[in-house]
Amino acid sequence: MVFGIGIDAVSIERMAEGAIKEHAVLRMFHPSEVATAGTLHGGVRAQFLASRFAAKEALGKALGCGLRNLVLSEIAVVSDENGRPTFHLDGSTARQIETIAPRCRILLSLTHEPPLALAQVVITTDDAVPSREGDS
Repeated sequence: MVFGIGIDAVSIERMAEGAIKEHAVLRMFHPSEVATAGTLHGGVRAQFLASRFAAKEALGKALGCGLRNLVLSEIAVVSDENGRPTFHLDGSTARQIETIAPRCRILLSLTHEPPLALAQVVITTDDAVPSREGDS
């Protein structure tokens, strides 16, 4: 059963060196993402950061809570051996997502076509989806 769907687009230019402050990078990205970004330069670094931030925004939309109650530095976008992106969740954010969508599966797709980086998230669960306020 589909629990939620989220999509987001981020301007790659917004994540360019000089456009984003280092303290913001540390607050918005998981330590593993910060380390990877440190090995990248120019447009590649900006695309990397923009796609990861779009993924986090899309996740919040799919959960129905936005970024509220999520700690961005506890969410890492990682790729498996085939390059498929997925999320690695730590700490209070992992617990928050387990509370919102127990035993869920989170599917992620990323792309970048300048000037934008895009992410789509689909959350599925075997559990019945609780009705949300305003649903009929």
